[in-house]
Amino acid sequence: MPFMLLFIAGIVDAIGFIHLKNGLFVSFMSGNTTHVAMLLSSHQYSQSLYYIGVIFLFVAGITVGEMIAVLQQQNYRWLVMGTVSILLCSAIFIEKITIPIMTNFVLAFAMGLQNIALRITINKAMPLTFATAFLANTGRELAMLLLGQGDKKVFIKQISLWLSIFIGAIVGSQLMALSLIYALIVPIMLCLCISGLLFWLRALTDGE
Repeated sequence: MPFMLLFIAGIVDAIGFIHLKNGLFVSFMSGNTTHVAMLLSSHQYSQSLYYIGVIFLFVAGITVGEMIAVLQQQNYRWLVMGTVSILLCSAIFIEKITIPIMTNFVLAFAMGLQNIALRITINKAMPLTFATAFLANTGRELAMLLLGQGDKKVFIKQISLWLSIFIGAIVGSQLMALSLIYALIVPIMLCLCISGLLFWLRALTDGE
């Protein structure tokens, strides 16, 4: 499950980046934070508002997701992914009726929300768009392996998590060669499949 969610995040991030062609990410907030700082330092206040808006909506998505998780502990996973699917669908229609940045705002909110879809416990979630952390963990596990103290399975898992985002970004870039609408169809279908699977698994558990 985490690999597929990271794959989706990579696809959507590439779609959002290419859509505006200005280095604005919809799930990679570290990059956006750096851009905001550089724009503010060079007094480009109006352009910085786009990045600030994306960061704000990403955090808002996480906030809404947290509320869903707390209030719907038995159902939040499929509810979150179902909502992400709806948001991605709405981005297609929003693109046709308003300015391009609004599409990226919706995508950022959706990616923030998706971060809540995978949890270890109700109080601890695995961030799904923090590629730097996966690379840092990969380096640490590689060091332990070279010292003869590591676990190869853990190393493979960490680098695979990073590769999921990387491959997703490649796929998203290729899809954007067609159009935004066609590009978004893939993550929408994947989110719907995951939501359906999570609902089915929950139903099986409730029936036991």
